Amino acid sequence: MDNWDIAFAVFVIAAVFSLGWSGSELYEDFSNERKFNGLYIHYSPNETVVNEITNTRDSRGDWVCINVAYEMTPEVAYRTCVHECTHKAFSEIYSEECEQHPSECFKEIWGTNG
Repeated sequence: MDNWDIAFAVFVIAAVFSLGWSGSELYEDFSNERKFNGLYIHYSPNETVVNEITNTRDSRGDWVCINVAYEMTPEVAYRTCVHECTHKAFSEIYSEECEQHPSECFKEIWGTNG
């Protein structure tokens, strides 16, 4: 085997590896499936680090940051989580329901009963 044969073999192996990697990334982008419902980050010096951590692990969706202080009661922590998550989740759930039953949504928006 001469140098050209070795170079060609390395090129083919690299091309197959690249195609596999690209195919996997494209499938992940098109499937748009959430990997994590939550992510516990114990300490972070700033928001940029948190955004980098969350986006590298799962960039599907919007991450919500909750500052659960040690003196916070479980009830307050729960209400805070529900409140913050509802900002996006409610609008998304509501829009999906309105796609299925637009007349019901219009009744609710306009305040009519029928």
